[in-house]
Amino acid sequence: MDHLLHLAVAEELRQRLDSRFELVRDPACGGNQQLPLFVGQRKARETRMCCVDLLVLQSGTVRAIVEIEESGFLPTKIYGKFLQAALSTHFIHDSRPEGTIPYADKVLFIQVLDGSKFKQDTRKDLQSELIQKQIRGILPLRGITQYRLVFVAGKNDQQGLATLGEAIALHI
Repeated sequence: MDHLLHLAVAEELRQRLDSRFELVRDPACGGNQQLPLFVGQRKARETRMCCVDLLVLQSGTVRAIVEIEESGFLPTKIYGKFLQAALSTHFIHDSRPEGTIPYADKVLFIQVLDGSKFKQDTRKDLQSELIQKQIRGILPLRGITQYRLVFVAGKNDQQGLATLGEAIALHI
């Protein structure tokens, strides 16, 4: 399955980040590994919470987490993905020389939603504003200190991708 929006988001962020940052991608975003987040420093099935689409690392810490949703907009999915990442504390992967990478003191969580799949007269934009407001209202939550929910109308939505790029540039 092609994940064209995932690839477009990853490319936008790659172009926006300077050499101080490392963008780590999962396979849907053009990378070669899963990006598992764990509670604590121990890598085990019971401490693994989720895998995310993109991570921005800096100075041995996780600075930003990006989750891209191309298959619909359900509040339970949006809240669930956020909460799993927010309750985690570390990115752990065998490919990393340092092994365990903790969250920074301030972490940005961005959820990108594919708005091109919405019906014409939808109220999803209003619902997403409410969700974003509700999540921001409970921050900080462990290491997550900032949250953005961004609509992108498919892989060719230059304005939506630019909004995403600006969000990451402003917050990390």
